[in-house]
Amino acid sequence: MANQQQLLRNLHTFNVAAKMMSFTLAAKKLHLTQGAVSHRIKVLEGELGFNLFVRGTRKLELTPEGERFNKTISKSLGLIYSDIEQINNTELHGQLNIAMSPAFANGWLLPRIADFKQRYPRLNLNIFAQEEQNYNQGQLDLAIYYGTNQLPDMYRKRLFGEKYLPVCTPKYAKDLGIFDDGLESLHRVNFIHALESDVWQRWIKHIGVKVNLFEQFYCVSHRDMGTQCARNHVGVAMGRYHFVKPYIDSGELITPYPSMETDMSYDVVCPSGTEKRPKVQTFIHWIEGQLS
Repeated sequence: MANQQQLLRNLHTFNVAAKMMSFTLAAKKLHLTQGAVSHRIKVLEGELGFNLFVRGTRKLELTPEGERFNKTISKSLGLIYSDIEQINNTELHGQLNIAMSPAFANGWLLPRIADFKQRYPRLNLNIFAQEEQNYNQGQLDLAIYYGTNQLPDMYRKRLFGEKYLPVCTPKYAKDLGIFDDGLESLHRVNFIHALESDVWQRWIKHIGVKVNLFEQFYCVSHRDMGTQCARNHVGVAMGRYHFVKPYIDSGELITPYPSMETDMSYDVVCPSGTEKRPKVQTFIHWIEGQLS
């Protein structure tokens, strides 16, 4: 048979072509010409002694032998890639200093962080929850913040956008008769404010209603405390969609009023050049994987 390097190359090409059922699409993925992909498959078929594809005018299909062989190859290559990833992950070690708001830490990161630990067991995380966007504190490797200002000499990458939506429990909505008269019920609810946030003021302006936001209200120092108040039937809090979605999906919280879109986003930020460090790259790629 052909030398091992060529054989592995051709096996990988076949695996990609079999997944896409197109030499053209496989060529784009592998950054080759269609002719190069066709040649590799032809060479592989010659080495194996049987055809892998039925080449129709408009349609590409696997032969019975090709289907059987593809199952074996897919499983084998999957194990190889998995072993390579595990070996590379094991080599990642040391510490990574990360800062973010308490809301992001509690509402998004911590519920997912066990997956990171499983994938990168030797990479230790120092997670700092802080509202102030101070990138020099504690020699941070990277930070994740909402509505990050443009900063010189800093790498910045958008993670995801956001929208605001008022939330409360079904019990609170029933007790206050919120669904009986819709927006009119805003004159009866207890508004839960977060310190130094004007989101409620922006929201009522957005939907075009006039209501005294401070006739009945509670104020908390952190946004995630507002969500906890809402979960305990205290009133209506203004939630960020990505943080309150699990409670909405479970039915624990509901959204009795319209939402408000925003053009702000959650960004990962670090000093320029730091994003190329393996540990930092690994964490950013992990976040992107969670988002996808």
